[in-house]
Amino acid sequence: MSSSIFLFTGENSYTLSMELTKWKSQFAEKFGEDALFEFTDQNWDFWQIKQALYASGLFVSKKMVVLYGIPKDWDDVNALSSDKIDQFFDDFLKNKDLISPDTLVLLVSRKPDKRTRAYKWFLENAQLKEFPLYKEIQLKNFLKEELAPLAVSDVETSHFLLKVGNDMFRLHNEAQKLKLWLQSRGATVVTNADIDEFCFGKLEQDSFEIFDQMFSDPIATVKIFEKMQDDGKNRNEVMGLLTRGIKIYLTLLDFDQRGITSGKEIIAETKLHPFVVNKNLKLVPMLRGHRSFLIAFFKQLIELESQIKLGKKSDLYFWLFLKSQILSLRS
Repeated sequence: MSSSIFLFTGENSYTLSMELTKWKSQFAEKFGEDALFEFTDQNWDFWQIKQALYASGLFVSKKMVVLYGIPKDWDDVNALSSDKIDQFFDDFLKNKDLISPDTLVLLVSRKPDKRTRAYKWFLENAQLKEFPLYKEIQLKNFLKEELAPLAVSDVETSHFLLKVGNDMFRLHNEAQKLKLWLQSRGATVVTNADIDEFCFGKLEQDSFEIFDQMFSDPIATVKIFEKMQDDGKNRNEVMGLLTRGIKIYLTLLDFDQRGITSGKEIIAETKLHPFVVNKNLKLVPMLRGHRSFLIAFFKQLIELESQIKLGKKSDLYFWLFLKSQILSLRS
């Protein structure tokens, strides 16, 4: 087993990324940025990779080479074509003995295809660094660490997870935002009310993605709906985020027609969250041209909800309706 080849794998993207970042930063700090080489699908160059792996460095004594997507990774973020993987791996088997003991090779494959030759070989010959998904108790402890020195009980961490989900990147961001907000006000304890007021839930985050590109990229929006459907998202929750989002758009358009464009004034009158108002105010010039669509879409959603409850339409029809409405925005 090689002492200089490491396989980073596991579906916990957050802990994997944090550990990988630590390795890279410590190495670069000690040996310099010029000694660190990273190759992804975007900058993949077979000959440069061969040079980094097998050639001696003219100006560096030690090297770290990070290869993303080797072995084959089912994670789209790291995906490489089969041709690139096969070319690399065949060449690697022939030349692996040329790798200097002073060269660290880090392979990153979050969801490796365990059927492949490359995975089986590296599993036996590389140092394995696994990053499994956290269990609930681990997520709660993670939240307590992120929110420290604020006091938070298991009741609040359970509520936080229920609202925000278990994506650790999102948990980190929402926890840091909440901590900053509460500390600026002198608070020492986290309550469920604080979480509800200042943290955006997973579906709320999805709604930002939907409405950010609904008019500019309808096809991308449809893909979000398809993923929601595949993930088994609750229709009532999706219906709720859509109707809330459209209500916000129509409210801002009403203020616009009245000549009121001040975020502070709108926030004071509507009691909407400042982030929501300020973020969407920038879209008003574009929304003016879609006012009729938004009104019609909102009415159709309300009518469809009634028909589904009466058994006249199915849940499947709801998803088909959403896709057809969004695709109608294509110019």
